[in-house]
Amino acid sequence: MLLEKFRGALLGVAVGDALGAPVEGFDGASARRFYEERSWKMVSGKYTDDTEMTIGVAESLIACKGFNGAHLAQQFLRNYNESRGYGPGTREVLKMLSEGVGWKEASHKIFGGEGSYGNGAAMRIAPVGLLYHEDAEKLREVAFKVSEITHAHELAKEGAALLAFAVALACRYGCNRHTVSAEEEEEEAREAKREMLRSLHAFARHRIYKEKLARIEALLHAKEDEEEARKRAVSELGNGEASFNSVPTAIFSFLRSHDFRESIVFAISLGGDTDTIAAMTGAVSGAFYGERSIPREWLESLESGVVAYLTKLAEDLYELSKEI
Repeated sequence: MLLEKFRGALLGVAVGDALGAPVEGFDGASARRFYEERSWKMVSGKYTDDTEMTIGVAESLIACKGFNGAHLAQQFLRNYNESRGYGPGTREVLKMLSEGVGWKEASHKIFGGEGSYGNGAAMRIAPVGLLYHEDAEKLREVAFKVSEITHAHELAKEGAALLAFAVALACRYGCNRHTVSAEEEEEEAREAKREMLRSLHAFARHRIYKEKLARIEALLHAKEDEEEARKRAVSELGNGEASFNSVPTAIFSFLRSHDFRESIVFAISLGGDTDTIAAMTGAVSGAFYGERSIPREWLESLESGVVAYLTKLAEDLYELSKEI
C-alpha cells in the first residue's frame, strides 16, 4: 500500500537518525560494539537536525502545495532548535536568513561562494521523493530548489536529487506484491532493487555519482563476508559528511540488505556520519518495505509525539500527491 510506504519513509528517517546519533563520529568497530552491547536497542530516541529539517520540508510542501522558497526558508527558521546539532554551514546560512538575507542568496555566501557540498540537503529530502514519486524531472527540479536554500554546491544538489529519486523508486517498486511465498517475494525484491540501481544510474548526471553507483553494483556482486563488505563500503563509497561520500553509502546499505532493520544496522556499523547515513538509509528502506517493516521497539523508543506527527505529515503528503 502506497500510504504505508509514505509513512515508512518519514518514520525511517527519524529511526535511523535517532539510532545513529549517539555514535556519530565513531569508527565502525566502536559503533558496532556500542550497539551490540545494548542488543541494538535505541539509547535516547532523540532525533537531530536531519529529522527536524525533514519535518520542515514536509510542512512547507504541504502548506504551499509544492515548493515555495520563501516559506521553506522561514519554516526552517521557525523550527530551528540549536540542540538538534545543526552543522556549521547550515547554522551560518540560517543566521543570514534570520538577518534578512534573501533565501536565493544566503547559501551562495559560504565556502568562498561555491556553497556547501555536505549531505545536509540530502538528509532532509525524503518528502520531495514522496510527493513527486511519479515525476522524475519535477522531483529533480524541486530537490535542487529545496537544497539550494542551505546547500548551493552542485554536488549537494545532485546528491539530494539522487536520494529523493531513490525514495521515489522505492515507492514505485514492490507496491503491489502478489507473490505467494517468502522465496518468491525475496526474489521479487532483488529484481526490484536491480531495476532501481539501473534507474538511479540513468538519473544521475554528475560523474562522481555515476562512478559511485558503478562501485555499488560491483560491491553487490562481490562474494564477501560482512566485515569485508563494511571495509569496502567505507573505502570505496565513504562514510563522511560530504554528499558524495554518504548518499551512495546509504543507497548501498539499503540495496544489500533484506529488511529495514538489517539496512539500518549495516549503515550504523560503518561508523562516521552515522545519524545522517542511517537517516537516509531509513528513508529509502522505509519507503521500500513500508511502515510495518520498522521494528516496533525502535518506533516506541522515539521521543514523544514524533511518530504521530510524522505519520500525519506522511498522510498529508500522500493526499497532496494525488492532486498535483
